[in-house]
Amino acid sequence: MQNKKNIGRIIREAIILFSVSVALLFFAACNRGTKGSEQIEKVSLGIINVSVANLYAGPDFSFEMTTQLLLGAPIRILQYDRDWYQVKTTEGYISWIPEDVFVKMDNNQFKQYQKERKIIFTDDYGFAYESTNSEKQRSSDLVFGCILKWEADAGNYYKVSYPDGRNTYVQKSHADFLDHWLSTRQINGDSLVKTALTLKGIPYLWGGTSVKGMDCSGFSKTVYLKHGIILLRDASEQATTGIPVDISNGYGHLQAGDLMFFGEKATKDKKENIRHVAIYVGKKEFIHAIGYIHLSSLDPKSPIYDKNNTREFIRAARIVGAVGTKGIKSMSDYYTIDKNN
Repeated sequence: MQNKKNIGRIIREAIILFSVSVALLFFAACNRGTKGSEQIEKVSLGIINVSVANLYAGPDFSFEMTTQLLLGAPIRILQYDRDWYQVKTTEGYISWIPEDVFVKMDNNQFKQYQKERKIIFTDDYGFAYESTNSEKQRSSDLVFGCILKWEADAGNYYKVSYPDGRNTYVQKSHADFLDHWLSTRQINGDSLVKTALTLKGIPYLWGGTSVKGMDCSGFSKTVYLKHGIILLRDASEQATTGIPVDISNGYGHLQAGDLMFFGEKATKDKKENIRHVAIYVGKKEFIHAIGYIHLSSLDPKSPIYDKNNTREFIRAARIVGAVGTKGIKSMSDYYTIDKNN
């Protein structure tokens, strides 16, 4: 009998403990949601604080990587889920990012950051240092397109700061003032091809948009970014921009630097499906990211003939002459997230 009483008491205590635990969890969840809502209202913007930040399809590392953002890139915060934020990029792309790779800002802080003079890292890959001695401690790696706030000149170095306020030093030979760099950008077919060829051999990376690794549209984005132009993120989005190039009767209208799109044409039963993008080089050759960045050809007689992509080449667009039109903007509008997208 005594054992039955003890068992009954243990069951009642377990039920009470379970009920309290559920209540506490519910309270924590509600409190977390409130905190997140208040946080987004107060700090709705942010700046990437690492050399290359990976973004994901959902609020967890188990989701696929969708894109990357470079140091100094702006974001607008849309949602909050634990330690993850759904954000919008400068070209209008929406993905999730962990909170420890960017600095949150309110509108006033963001506007002030916009006004600050900045430097852009212009080499493909390098480092920032804790002092004006490249043999000493590194602060971080840097890739092309990383942007930091200028603080002062320091001999052969720029003294700069990360968005979180840490000071560091970048060699002047590897960087330039952002405004000056933009003023020197020239965009034409030859310059685009020359830039694209410097990236040969870089491995393909799904979701990649940096020189650490690129997917097909990340490659086209990077080439144009090196000319001060921001394209939309995905190949299917890029296909809706620029000046259409007629390829209905062959390749005679294509010019160096044009974007080439591959996939399936629309039918009565389904929409057009763009699955790949490349950059036209000339003489029926193009450069693209499949496996790694390399040249291929539309010419069956060429040793680098790409039969599958030639068969599925369905659209082309010219970006030269279209900057400022929908989906194509200058880096001078980099910190204007909602403009032209």
